[in-house]
Amino acid sequence: MEKLFDLPPLALVTLGATLAVIFAARWLGLVTGERSGPINSPAAAQVAAVIVDPTALLKATAAVEEHTATMKQQIRVGEELAKHLDHLGIEMDRMREELRIRREIERAR
Repeated sequence: MEKLFDLPPLALVTLGATLAVIFAARWLGLVTGERSGPINSPAAAQVAAVIVDPTALLKATAAVEEHTATMKQQIRVGEELAKHLDHLGIEMDRMREELRIRREIERAR
């Protein structure tokens, strides 16, 4: 838990937003599933099992494709963020080394 609080604020916000989306999707799925379950309307469930609406399948396919595109974009953003963090780490190492050299120079005087 301590390591979680050591993360940068942007990482914490991203983690919180991701968890919020996951829990919201789960909750909405459960609510929708309870409303449209065969327990509430067994006749509708039998009809749905026999008749498959092609427009619903097309909409579901489009939604999955949009989700895939969004996930690919999120992966690209994550990779770019990782590159920037690597660069930041290198620059911080250089600054640390410069400070160490300056301390050594001051001690030598």
